[in-house]
Amino acid sequence: MKVPAISLNGVYGNDSNYGKMKRSLSNSVSLDKYKCIDNLSAMPYYYPVAFTSIQNSSKLRILFKYDLPCIYSGKTMIDPKHFSRLIKSGVFEKPSKEVAELLSHYKGTLSGDEERITGIISARSKIHPQMNIHDLLKEIEPVYRRDLRKKQSGIFRNIKENFKDLPQNYKDKFEILMAETDKRLNERPILIPFSSYEFKYKLAKIKDKIVTGENDLKSKKTMNKLLKESKRLNNTTNDKTINNQIKVIGMLDWILKKSVLKNNKELQELIGTSKARLTKKEIIAPFSRKSFLYDLGRIIDDLPQEKKIDIMQEAFKLPSSSHDFSAYMVKISNEPSEKIASRILWPYLASVEHIFPKSEGGADVMANFAGATTRENSMRKSIDFTEQLKLRPNTPYYCQMYVNRLIDLYHQGVFDKYKINPKYIEEFKNTIYKESKGQINLDISKFYKDANISNEVIN
Repeated sequence: MKVPAISLNGVYGNDSNYGKMKRSLSNSVSLDKYKCIDNLSAMPYYYPVAFTSIQNSSKLRILFKYDLPCIYSGKTMIDPKHFSRLIKSGVFEKPSKEVAELLSHYKGTLSGDEERITGIISARSKIHPQMNIHDLLKEIEPVYRRDLRKKQSGIFRNIKENFKDLPQNYKDKFEILMAETDKRLNERPILIPFSSYEFKYKLAKIKDKIVTGENDLKSKKTMNKLLKESKRLNNTTNDKTINNQIKVIGMLDWILKKSVLKNNKELQELIGTSKARLTKKEIIAPFSRKSFLYDLGRIIDDLPQEKKIDIMQEAFKLPSSSHDFSAYMVKISNEPSEKIASRILWPYLASVEHIFPKSEGGADVMANFAGATTRENSMRKSIDFTEQLKLRPNTPYYCQMYVNRLIDLYHQGVFDKYKINPKYIEEFKNTIYKESKGQINLDISKFYKDANISNEVIN
């Protein structure tokens, strides 16, 4: 007998019941400890920060190809345009020996899980040099999967214990959720209802990724066509709307196949799985911790607050790919080679950082811009700069590294070559001093001394 799948409709839209549960939990549980609760509906894939739309940032983005250090981590940032060219060249689909050699160029930049996974690719490529990196990692994935399952199984048992004294209707819903979860964990086909919100969310994120790269006008036009057509999708899926949704997805497929993005694997996968879901075909979908937490939260939404907290606290113990290497390995090894490479390099792509956050009124001007990796940029969000200093205490040192590199580039003639006003160096120093409340006073004396110029000349 088939067990019906829990609907994921609404995961990517507003859900009042979930909002109530979240607010209820936040009243008695520190959300700093359970940060994931603020992002249950987020997609489990990282995308580059779409900094290309930031006005007046073109001059800074030119400098990204000159190995600027991140102002928060000191990591040498990767030029997004260079990364985009690598993706378009298909180099990451090549034999692992070639990919490992390419990734070795970033050895001094990568750290944490990205450095570890690159080391594994390098070692395994010596055994299977002709395998692509997806097949290479898939071969050893079972080892990490077993470790992850051991960690997950105990937590699932504890969650089930919390349901023992609940009314039968809660138990029934939880059993259905666990039946689906078991299929996901064991890569067995399941029936997942189509979600218009989810589709539009993923499509928008793919666009963000594409526009982050080179100024490819044809690609941008294609994405705009796809986004415009996707607006015709009904927000709900039922007997009255499903035929229209099938037609819209069919038109999106036709647009894609006639475009320069016809070989884009993410778009192909998104449209292909959407077709299957709309025609009620079972598909293999990996387990998602975020989706599980969301669906679990919906099941217990109307329970007393204390009981909800007990269950969710246990559920949050499930390993995440950002904190557990086995979870990271299982997640990454199930993706195509290009996406694996994207996951490895994405955190270190250069992005334009507003020193005074734009959401707080920060201006889109060079004086307020700095270079930060996409990971650091995403993590900071709109935190006040003085608070950021507490989280990243080495920021003063890295800001000095950043300005030193700017000065070097100025003396090498890079600023003159691209008509970048050298006043940016002084403005950066002043902005950092102001936003740090005087805690960071950068030394740019080498700029004045070696350039043999004065403030009057710069101004």
